[in-house]
Amino acid sequence: MADQERPHIPAPPGRTANKLHDPTPQRRKYVIDLLFKFLNNQITMAQLTGISQKDLYQLSEVGHVKLRHGRTAEAKKIFECLVKMDSKNPFFHSCMGSVFQKMGRYVDAVFEYSEALKFKKDDVASMVNRGEIYLIHKNYKKAAEDFRNAILLDPVGKNLFSNRARSLVIAIKRSLQVQKGLVQGAKAPPIRPKGLRPGGQPSLARRLNPPR
Repeated sequence: MADQERPHIPAPPGRTANKLHDPTPQRRKYVIDLLFKFLNNQITMAQLTGISQKDLYQLSEVGHVKLRHGRTAEAKKIFECLVKMDSKNPFFHSCMGSVFQKMGRYVDAVFEYSEALKFKKDDVASMVNRGEIYLIHKNYKKAAEDFRNAILLDPVGKNLFSNRARSLVIAIKRSLQVQKGLVQGAKAPPIRPKGLRPGGQPSLARRLNPPR
C-alpha cells in the first residue's frame, strides 16, 4: 500500500502521538531532518533522543555527589556520558574538567575548561580552575590572564571562585617578593590560598539554574 493510502493509526489511550511512531511520509521527513541537524552539529544527542534537560541535570547531581566523596572513577563515567549527550553544555564540560583535574590529567582538564568557556565566556569556575593548572605548570602569563578575567567578572567579590583567584594572585605576589629577599638556595613558602580546593565544582545555585 502506498504511503499516502495508509490509514492514520491513533495513539493508544493515555499516550500522546509521537512523530517518530507516526507511519506517514511526514515521519520520514521529520527523522531525516533530525538526523541531518545532529550530523551537522546543530542539535545534541539529548535533543536527538528526546532526553530532557531535567533528567540530565539530575544525573549530574549524582556525579557531583560521587566526586565529592572521592569516587572519581564513577563520577568520570557519569560526566563523560553527560558531555556526549549534551556536548554544548558548559556546566557538564566544567564538571568533566574538575574530574580530570582531580585525577591529575591536566591536559584533558584544560581542554574541558576551555570547552566550557567556549560556550559560556563568563564561566568563572572554569577560568579559575584552568588558571590553577597553568599556575602548577608555571605558565604564569596564562594563569594571571585567567585570574584577572575571573576577578573582573566579579568586582564585588560575591563569587567563591573569583575570591579564590584574588587569593592566588596575592599569594603569587607574596611568593615572588619573598623569593627576591631570600638568600641564594633557599625556597619560598608554597602557595596555599584558603578557600576552594583545586578543581572545585560550580556552586549549587549554578547547578540548579544552569546557563544555556
